[in-house]
Amino acid sequence: MNNSIIFEEKSECGLIYLNKPKALNALDLEMTDLFYKKLNDWKNNIKIKRILIQGNGRAFCAGGDVKSLFLSSGVSNLKKEFLFKEYKLNYLIDQFNKPYLSIWDGIVMGGGVGLSIYGNVRIATENSKFAMPETAIGFFPDVGSSYFLSRIKNNFGLYLSLTGKVISFTEMLYLELATHFCKSSNIEKLQSNYIHDGLVYPIDKINNDNSELINNKNFIEETFHGDIFNIFEKLKKSNLEFAKITYQNLLKRCPMSLAATAELFKKAKNLTLKECLEMEFQLSQKIVYRDDFNNGVESVLVMKNNNPLWKPISIEEITYEQINSLFEIHTDKLNL
Repeated sequence: MNNSIIFEEKSECGLIYLNKPKALNALDLEMTDLFYKKLNDWKNNIKIKRILIQGNGRAFCAGGDVKSLFLSSGVSNLKKEFLFKEYKLNYLIDQFNKPYLSIWDGIVMGGGVGLSIYGNVRIATENSKFAMPETAIGFFPDVGSSYFLSRIKNNFGLYLSLTGKVISFTEMLYLELATHFCKSSNIEKLQSNYIHDGLVYPIDKINNDNSELINNKNFIEETFHGDIFNIFEKLKKSNLEFAKITYQNLLKRCPMSLAATAELFKKAKNLTLKECLEMEFQLSQKIVYRDDFNNGVESVLVMKNNNPLWKPISIEEITYEQINSLFEIHTDKLNL
């Protein structure tokens, strides 16, 4: 029996508990399989009227358990099964025909976003922290992020995807990533109301005045669009301290991942979620075989020295031809 993910049924509500607190509830292949099967069952079960999902410990879900997959079987397991099944699960959640509430009482990153963003209710607390950190390991923000983040106001989505910036609950609410706010101390009451009556309290008023991110929204909107070369050029020319800090941050990220992510967002503007997930799956099958991904995972997640050797080493060494080659159609498809 797998205790990493726990399912319960209570008063017409299907409950999902992510239960790997020491690993910040990172999603593995078996958890993904069990999640998909149970959610598919509940989709067709007339006794289940709504879903509630939460994580045990200090995280909702910190993403896919890339480290374990890497140590057990390298990138082949990612290619053959995990990403394929993860994206299928993301689409199932999007197409789920019942209320779906996620409680973000802690860290929500990467694949954890994919388990929750497509539900109609996403609860932030004062403990919530959101990020899409994939460019730091030679990958790219996936799980449909090219769809939902490319549609966020002021080009914040591309900014978050390139920089991996960790944002607070106030910023999550401002960007409408979270739909409601609830103090952590009131979560049990919220759960009880939702489980038994399907009720969710309206959002409380939140003050965003101290957000550096929101205070720089005009600069972000003017800078974070188009290809990566234009973005870097605008950052280098700016005299803003925020721009200088952002530029130095991006220099630590994988150059090819940055270029691929910017191109992904350009292509995603007028696509459906289904088309975006398919495009991301195609891109993933190129990215996971690059040395950048191996080096990034080993350096950042395994050795934890945060000093991966990227190739190309800088944005200046990347060509449009290299970027375009990442988006050539692969034989494997999701067929959603």
